[in-house]
Amino acid sequence: MKRRENLIPVYYRLAEDIKHQIESGVLKDGDLLPTEAQLGEQYAISRMTVRQGIALLAEAGLIETVKGKGSFVTRPRLNQLVIDLKNSGASADPLRYKLLHVNLIRNNQKLTNELGFIGETNIIVVKRLMLRGQLPVAIEEKFLRYQKGKPLLETQLEYADFPELVAKHQDSVPVRNDMIISVASLSSEQAKLLEANELLPALVVKQVIYSREDKPLGVSIMVCHKDRFELTATSYPLSGRL
Repeated sequence: MKRRENLIPVYYRLAEDIKHQIESGVLKDGDLLPTEAQLGEQYAISRMTVRQGIALLAEAGLIETVKGKGSFVTRPRLNQLVIDLKNSGASADPLRYKLLHVNLIRNNQKLTNELGFIGETNIIVVKRLMLRGQLPVAIEEKFLRYQKGKPLLETQLEYADFPELVAKHQDSVPVRNDMIISVASLSSEQAKLLEANELLPALVVKQVIYSREDKPLGVSIMVCHKDRFELTATSYPLSGRL
């Protein structure tokens, strides 16, 4: 029978070992890691394999690589939190989605300017209801720049996460997602969809996805029932994968 360590990629074992040294205090904030050549010799692996392990540590936020200087241990920035919208919520039950409508809005300059879509005149609006069991949890409206010749499949409209939908529908590559969290009262239409009292306070989560040229590619506005949805966040979520 193969032993567990023989089934784990060598670069992953290297990353795991260095992570253990960081978390146990052997390697401290600001410490310089050995060079690729030194690590390769120490672990009897190629420099390419070392680079793969270093990349895992950088992705996990445990080190920072400075070109020409090397890789340094970084102190966990516990005031920087990552929100996982897909898995947030007040229940462990998975969310399900109900597509309400898809519209193409033409020549509405006021709306395009409000969304930051400068120079654009046509916008696709996707509206869906998010549910847990039979209870409505949130209403999400997604606004996308219209792209001629880029049709959206019904499954994408109903089930795709907002960043995934933007990436599939735009020619530009999305590189940044800004989020604004606020509180507002439910409108009569929103209250009806969420089966709640009108004017009930609601959590509003707005996301704007930008291209490398800092051009907004898509805007999502999610209105959440105050008793059925909660946001959860964690610092350094990727470090747990090692």
